[in-house]
Amino acid sequence: MLESIDYKKIFTYFEEISNVPRGSYHNEKISAYLVEFAKKHNLEYRVDEALNVIIKKPASSDCKNQDPVIIQGHMDMVCVSDDGSHDFENDGLDLQIDGDLLYAKGTTLGGDDGIALAYTLAILASDEYTHPPIEAVFTTDEEVGMDGAAALDVSDLKAKMMLNIDNEEEGILLVSCAGGASADIRFSKEKVETKGRPITIRVSGLVGGHSGVEIHKHPLNASIFLGRLLEMAGEESAFRLVSITGGDKDNVITNVSEAQIVSVGDADQLLADLSQYADCMVEEVSSAEPNIKIDIQMGEEQSIQTFDDAFTRTMLDFVNLTITAVQVNSSDVPGMVESSLNMGITKTEGNEVQLGFSLRSQKESYLSFMIRKLQRLSSCVAGDGVTCTFNIRGRYPAWDYKKDSVLRDLMVDEFVKLFGREPIVEGIHAGLECGIMSKKIPGLDIVSFGPDIKDIHTARERLSIESAKQNFDFLVNVLARLAQA
Repeated sequence: MLESIDYKKIFTYFEEISNVPRGSYHNEKISAYLVEFAKKHNLEYRVDEALNVIIKKPASSDCKNQDPVIIQGHMDMVCVSDDGSHDFENDGLDLQIDGDLLYAKGTTLGGDDGIALAYTLAILASDEYTHPPIEAVFTTDEEVGMDGAAALDVSDLKAKMMLNIDNEEEGILLVSCAGGASADIRFSKEKVETKGRPITIRVSGLVGGHSGVEIHKHPLNASIFLGRLLEMAGEESAFRLVSITGGDKDNVITNVSEAQIVSVGDADQLLADLSQYADCMVEEVSSAEPNIKIDIQMGEEQSIQTFDDAFTRTMLDFVNLTITAVQVNSSDVPGMVESSLNMGITKTEGNEVQLGFSLRSQKESYLSFMIRKLQRLSSCVAGDGVTCTFNIRGRYPAWDYKKDSVLRDLMVDEFVKLFGREPIVEGIHAGLECGIMSKKIPGLDIVSFGPDIKDIHTARERLSIESAKQNFDFLVNVLARLAQA
C-alpha cells in the first residue's frame, strides 16, 4: 500500500506495524513482532514481564564515540474508531494516502507512537548509517499510565543520552514535561424498579482531542456538557438515571456521551425542557464546536431498573461540581499549561458508574493537591447509601529541564543545518516517558522530537509524509554527529 511513498524503509515498517494489533493493554502481538525483528537481524534483545522490548545494535564501523545512545518510543496506540465498529484486538489498520497526509480509514492512525517504531526499526535494519551503539527501548502501555516504562529494568542500559520520538509537531524540541496520575472513581448503589418513560440524550460531534496536547484550547467535554444539560432540566422535572457513558480513555477529551434517564413526573414537560436547554447550550458553544449535535429520544412508558433519587443527585452533583480542564498556567513558560484534569471515562456497569480522570502537573505538590481535592469532592457528594471508592494509579514524575544539555545544543545545531530555521525549544504539558526514564537513569540527557501528526487520539489523525521523511533524516544526522563526537 505504501510503496509509492516509501522512504529509506520507514513506511515499510510503518505499514508492517499497522497490520499488527497494538492497542493499550494488548501489547502481546506487537511485542512478539519486535522480538522476531531482532532475531531476524541477529540483534541482541530482551523482553520483560511487562512486554517491553530492548534491542541493542553495535556501533557502525566508522563510529569514533562508543558511548551508547537510547532511541525510545512506545509500542501501544490509542484505539478510536469513528463508529466504534473496528476490532482493534484482531484487525490491522486500513491505511490511506491523501496528498501529503497518511491516515487510517475510520480510525486512529497510531502515528503516536508508531512513527518511533518505524524510524528505529529502519535504523536497526540498515548498515548504511553512521551511529554510536544503539539501545532501542520499546515500551508498553504508555497511553494508559506509562506502565511499561514504570516496570522497565534499566540496569543493563549504559547510555547517557536518549532520543525520545514521541512529539507530534515538527520544529519543536521538547526538553521537559508534566508529571501526572490517573484517578478511578466509582459510585455504586443497588438499582430500583421505576415506572416511567425512558429518554435517551446523546451529545456528539465535539472536537475532543488529547488532554495534554490540546487541553489549552479549552474543548468541551461531552460528559460534562451532558451533565449540565441534565442538571438544568432536573430543576423543573423529576427523573432517575439509568446510565451515562462517554469515552474510554482518561487522557482523551470526551467528544461523545450518552445518558438514559426515566421520567418520574411529567415526561412531556421534561422532554420540552431538555430540548429548550439543548438549543440554548448549542447556541452558546456553536463557534467553538460547530459540529455539536444533541439527539433526544423518548420511549413508551415501562418499568425499568434505574438508580434511585439519591444516586441520581450524587451523579449530577459530581459531574457539575468536579474540577476539570486547565487549573493553572505556567508562570515560568508563557503559554504553557502547568496543571490540569480531564474526566475522560464515564461508564455504567450494573449498579455502578465508573469515572476515569487524567491529572497532570509540572509541580508534584499541585498534583497532590488536585488528587486530594478530587477525592474530597467525591466523598462529599456521596450520601444516602451511595458507596464511593477512589483509587490513584500510574503516577509518574515530571521531566525537569536540564540547563547543561549537550544533546539539546547538538540537536538545535543539526536542525538549523537541515531545515534552515531555528527550532522551538520548550516543555510540554502532556506526560512523556522521559520523566520516568530520567528518574531511573539520573543525569540522562534527553530530547523529544517527531514529525507533524495532527489530531492524535482521534479518528481524524493525520501524519505528514514529507515531515516524516525530513525528521528521519534529522534523526540520522543527529546519530552521525553523536558517533563522531
